[in-house]
Amino acid sequence: MATVVTEKDLKEESSFDRLSDDVILFILQHLSLRDFFNLRFVSKRFAAICKDKSLVRHLQFSKNYWLTTDRFQSYVRPVVDKIETLNLNSCYWLKAAAVDLISKCTNLSSLHLTQVKVSMKNLCNIMSSLPNLVNLSFSISDIRDLHPELASSTGAQECLARLISLSLHFRHQLVYSNRPVINFCTGPTLFEYCRNLEEFHVYGFPSNARGIPKYIFQPQILKSENLKNVKVMTLNDAMDPAARMFFFGTLLSVCKLSVKFKTLLQPLGNVDQLWSMDGYATCLQNMEDLVHFDPSRTTFQIPSDVLHFESAHNLQYLNLSDNAAVTSETLHLLADTCPKLTSLNLQNCNYILLGPLKQQQQNSEQRRAYNDISGLQALLMACVELRSLNISGIHVHTQDLISTPYSSLAALLAMNNNWQCLSMSPCCLSVERSSKNNKRTFSLVPEGYLVKRRRIGTGAACHQSFATEDPSASSSSPPSSSPSSSSPSTTLDEPAFVSELEKLVRSCPSMENFELNCSGFRSAFNKYFGVHPTTCTSSPCMFSLTVGDHELMCIGRWKHLKSLQLTSIPGVNQGHCLLAIAKGCVSLEQLSIACLGQIAHCLYRNGLLAAFPFFSKLKDFRLEHPYMKVDEMMLTAMAKCSTLERVCIIAKNGTMDTEGVKDFFEKVQGLINFQLYTGRSLSVCRGLQAYLMSRYKKTRPAISVCIHPLLNGGLQEATAMLPDQHIDEMTILKSRVSIRPHDAY
Repeated sequence: MATVVTEKDLKEESSFDRLSDDVILFILQHLSLRDFFNLRFVSKRFAAICKDKSLVRHLQFSKNYWLTTDRFQSYVRPVVDKIETLNLNSCYWLKAAAVDLISKCTNLSSLHLTQVKVSMKNLCNIMSSLPNLVNLSFSISDIRDLHPELASSTGAQECLARLISLSLHFRHQLVYSNRPVINFCTGPTLFEYCRNLEEFHVYGFPSNARGIPKYIFQPQILKSENLKNVKVMTLNDAMDPAARMFFFGTLLSVCKLSVKFKTLLQPLGNVDQLWSMDGYATCLQNMEDLVHFDPSRTTFQIPSDVLHFESAHNLQYLNLSDNAAVTSETLHLLADTCPKLTSLNLQNCNYILLGPLKQQQQNSEQRRAYNDISGLQALLMACVELRSLNISGIHVHTQDLISTPYSSLAALLAMNNNWQCLSMSPCCLSVERSSKNNKRTFSLVPEGYLVKRRRIGTGAACHQSFATEDPSASSSSPPSSSPSSSSPSTTLDEPAFVSELEKLVRSCPSMENFELNCSGFRSAFNKYFGVHPTTCTSSPCMFSLTVGDHELMCIGRWKHLKSLQLTSIPGVNQGHCLLAIAKGCVSLEQLSIACLGQIAHCLYRNGLLAAFPFFSKLKDFRLEHPYMKVDEMMLTAMAKCSTLERVCIIAKNGTMDTEGVKDFFEKVQGLINFQLYTGRSLSVCRGLQAYLMSRYKKTRPAISVCIHPLLNGGLQEATAMLPDQHIDEMTILKSRVSIRPHDAY
């Protein structure tokens, strides 16, 4: 049938043609990479505009799982002479043909190939063909192969001499044995050729608490003067002895040159031991130039003779997590000396309320006398530029704030209107409520939790408040048990109760990453296999029982929220808050839920299933509950969230519907990482995993599947086959707030 072109169509086409190329370029800058890729095929004009240097100068392909080798070649080949930055980090599925094309991008100044499969010989060839390269990242499977290849490649040596920033990702083959033998070796490194290096980053394997590398390499730096310009050294928080040995061996060589660091991230580095090493104390004697500092997961006093925070006036990022020596006096010092702090991590610093020793009393009734909130209060008031704060694992209750005008820690945090990332314990939201007779009451048992009977009037009022708090309440909300039986006297005599979290929501509309992590909770995966062990934890708190569905409904008002983590909140029962979050948090991309409500019963399951259709942008979903049923009903509900890319479900005693999983994969076409750890047999899990990999490997090159019994002894070997970013971001349950500086690579 012939297409009839109307006069209206001609006018619209004529109006579009009047748009200049500059206007179209401005519009295209706001599109995603995938939309921009497809737009080239709309017309010849768009194809020409999409080759403009302003659009292709900096290409970020990292974690674009839709990308294939053919698509990458068709995208890059026409613009090889215009690309200056090429980021292929975590593109582990790309074939050698894609890597070979990089050599033709002769104007590259920054190249990132972490987790990309490339041999040392090919890497040296690429380096030789890039005369302008100053920033390089790549992965190492065997560091002993690196130096021989460099020695035979003059072009690679010249490239290293130009480098300003270098990042090494260690991905050694691991050995799992009850009686492992660790081999130590030493030898020359690539630093012999790096004469202008200013930044050095090391990334270790995130999951090798049980597995160990076949050997540990001690760097032998013969020309330490080549590192005299190094100002930035970083190590990720990973239990990788190979990466740690290489990093700290290099760090001590740099410290001998008495450099002044701008960024030093050294998690799990024993400060007291490093202090005795030659040069370390001298480098940190004056911290005036230090901007980012991470001495986390080790215990040392602040203030002390080791680190002089009195001079750290320019410090913007500080990670002191898992430090049992951080007290209220420490926070007073930071408040006085670090006014430029924008990101602070105090996770599991359980003694930040500990006042001076002279105020401590033996009698537990005198707790208020030495639980000193003044340090935290002074820090929050003085550091007005704080945007990211992690205080999860810390107990701050109503009685701790009795000397302040704030009803809870959330109310104190609400004084800052610019929070973007925040992690805290649920008990910090608890508050003593005043009844009509002005008697202060406090209930440790939330509505409907472990209670057999409820008064009709009370229950109705509670459900009515659910409907009020839902930012996008509609007919699809869960029905109330008694929608019309609310008590008029309650509405007229008592003012509407505003939860502590709602005060924070109203004050901070720009929140992007929020976490409620119950102190003392450890993931089943972490617990059984020692993945990401914590050095300092506190016991669960009964005050967290007061936080339930009603208190969490207001989270749905955060329109800009991108990441949400809810861990071990026993007061969440019906899951109404999950539906409110799905409807209101329109920008949510990452959701992690672990052990909500009662452990033996997944009462929030229906609320969760009802929420899935409303997650319009959700990409990563992690769920953990010992008795969660991964049945057809749940998988059908999850399939309604078509944007899912990564899913991890941990249910130690849960069941699994194999046919439902197959249908789920068929419906969610963008799913590339699926991890399922249940109580099913090993043979069933292996059969399903093999089926999914064989069926979707060609159509989804980035696919990565791990289906395994949680309590099976071979789980650590099975998960070690997963790409690093899936283990670190999906498998391991940990806080994501303030674990790295925002602008750190």
